[in-house]
Amino acid sequence: MLKSGRLRKRFYQSFLLTLFGGLAIVACTVFLLRMVISPPAIPAHAIMPFFPEIVINPERNYPAFDIVDAHPDDERVNTELPIQDEWVRRKDFFTLLLFGYDSGLNTDTIMVASFDAVRREAHIVSIPRDTRINVQRNIARINSAYPVGRQGGRGHDGGVAQLQRELQTVIGFIPDFYVSVEERAFIRIVDAVGGVNINVPFHMYYTDPCDDLHINIPAGQQRLGGQQALHFVRYRLGNNPGRNISDYQRMRNQQHFIRAMMDELLSPRTVLRIPEFISTYRDHVRTDLSLTELLWFAEQFVLGDVTLHTHNYPTESVRLTHWYEIPKAEEALELINRTINPFTKALTLDNLQLAGLE
Repeated sequence: MLKSGRLRKRFYQSFLLTLFGGLAIVACTVFLLRMVISPPAIPAHAIMPFFPEIVINPERNYPAFDIVDAHPDDERVNTELPIQDEWVRRKDFFTLLLFGYDSGLNTDTIMVASFDAVRREAHIVSIPRDTRINVQRNIARINSAYPVGRQGGRGHDGGVAQLQRELQTVIGFIPDFYVSVEERAFIRIVDAVGGVNINVPFHMYYTDPCDDLHINIPAGQQRLGGQQALHFVRYRLGNNPGRNISDYQRMRNQQHFIRAMMDELLSPRTVLRIPEFISTYRDHVRTDLSLTELLWFAEQFVLGDVTLHTHNYPTESVRLTHWYEIPKAEEALELINRTINPFTKALTLDNLQLAGLE
């Protein structure tokens, strides 16, 4: 009996040492992580909204001209910048440009996200790929900005700069940061979490041998792997009669996917996949955020209580020389100020340079 009591005592001592030792390790890890994970600093380009009158050359249709740097012939018609004190950033409010591109450099997914760490709210505004931009080129759609910016050896950075420049004409500012994702990264990330649960509204069937694209997803609730998930968010035209969808419907599918993916990423089992996520991030995701800054955003969502809202940028479909989505000025401005405007002061139409029907 005495021996049994000693064994029990040793067991409890070992158990308590293991328990508190483990808790100490966890506490130290959390402490060290919090020392290196901090909210990102707001970059210099994001402290002022867009003022089209500051630099104008009518012949070049500034600001969204098709080069990365300002042209030496651009005329400064107003050398007095607005008083910066009038434009105060909202506390702990961050904005991001999110876009995906395929091997052909098509950017069919363009979104602007905001995260309000004070109100614990996040908004995602999807920008239609066919949104008409005030530029001088044959096809003046926003999804042409990235490939145009890459020309002349300017590469990825040139593509991002051009997309940012054109995006600011429709939202009034350049987002603080950007995250771009290749198709391969999209597939790998979805596969890494073991797929996502999606209720596919109808049988999505489309085949294009010339583009080596073959989509065949049955209708109904199911778990989609990486390749099928990519097909789901890209689907717009179908071979089945009456199964074509609009760009707005495709954006709703993309937003539906994001919500499903967030559920998977916040699942405890994804912790085991962190090394694979980091590898995918390093190889296929390009961003101006550091890994520790991305981890800060991830931590905010892991803590929970963040409400995510999704929206579509309001436009009107018009057939000109090509199909375009023409921004609805007043509706767009109201949405911007309600969801993604990073300033305490409301933006006005003077901060935009929207393209019209002319």
